[in-house]
Amino acid sequence: MTNFFKAVYNLIKRTLAVIKDIFVPGKIIIKDGKEVYPPKPIGPYVVIILIIVVYFAAKATDFSIPVLVRRMLDFKFGPFSLVKRYFPPDWSFWPEIIDPLLETIQMSFLGSFLGAVFALPAAFFASSNINKNKILLTSSRLILSLFRTLPIIIYASLFTLIFGLGAVAGTIAITLFTFSIVSKMLYEKIETVDLGAFEAIQSTGASKGKSFITAVLPQILPSYYSMSLYSFEINIRYAAILGYVGAGGIGFDLDNVMKNIRLNDRVVVILFFILIVVVLIESLSRFLRGRLG
Repeated sequence: MTNFFKAVYNLIKRTLAVIKDIFVPGKIIIKDGKEVYPPKPIGPYVVIILIIVVYFAAKATDFSIPVLVRRMLDFKFGPFSLVKRYFPPDWSFWPEIIDPLLETIQMSFLGSFLGAVFALPAAFFASSNINKNKILLTSSRLILSLFRTLPIIIYASLFTLIFGLGAVAGTIAITLFTFSIVSKMLYEKIETVDLGAFEAIQSTGASKGKSFITAVLPQILPSYYSMSLYSFEINIRYAAILGYVGAGGIGFDLDNVMKNIRLNDRVVVILFFILIVVVLIESLSRFLRGRLG
């Protein structure tokens, strides 16, 4: 029994020594014989703060790992029941997917194109190194911030009320979403460019707009194309769910087959074709961005 208490005592002692080494670094002896302490590492404090934040976030959201594991393993409500409902897939359904899938691609392309076109002049007015008018600059950035506040699904819901069900509402929602994102990234890019040529051209009497097109635009075009392609890439994913609110595209069909238990065997077919389209567009976008870079 005495040996057991000694072993526990030694274990506690070593643990406290390790903790002390982490939070209180040892002394360093320099050449002149003076002893100094190095700066205390902030890593342990960051870890402790993260643990505290995660704990209170889990408490606020009622997150429970045991409940998560139990529900995942539950045969009635867990993934096993989904497998039974969705498999085997009804592959005979695939011809009916082509038209809404093409509509989704068209919505994404047109919305991304229009949003990127409108983003260029907006980024011009929102760039602090180009636009010296404080009122116009602040107003431009405030408007862009307001556009970025709402998620794309809210835009789609709003425009379906205005324009009715269909691809028009989805296209306008994608346009606004692309406009808000590309303009933000673009004006931040403009603020990093060299304005030497811009100021030189402007000193000859050229307008600010002409100077921008001549001197600044060639510097940002590769980044602008890359941002636009990236927006098109992510808009394909977003467009696939806009149908849930009636904004057209493949999402409408996906919502219908997921709600109808008798049609659940078509879900995998739709997801498979969405995956193929997303992978192809991502590969094409990556190739084009690499060429433009």
